[in-house]
Amino acid sequence: MQEIVRKNPELESNEITEADQTNKSNVSELIATLRNIKTEEQELLLQKIKLQETENDLRNQAMTEIEEKQKRLSGLKSEIAFLQKKCNELEQALGIPVY
Repeated sequence: MQEIVRKNPELESNEITEADQTNKSNVSELIATLRNIKTEEQELLLQKIKLQETENDLRNQAMTEIEEKQKRLSGLKSEIAFLQKKCNELEQALGIPVY
């Protein structure tokens, strides 16, 4: 004997509808999650670019300051050498040792 199983058409349509709604819900959640991730990625990329620009600006400022300080040091060394020479000349002229 073969038993014929009949499905209730109302149950089948409910199952399909529930499955469809679950799939739609899952797809909607996936799309929302993907959009959120893309938005966050864009924000992070912008933040990265801004930080890189800030780093470059600070690096350029540091290099400029280093160059200025090196010029100032060079100038001071020249002035000191010139003043030492003048002091030595005056010391010799006066015959007095100055330290």
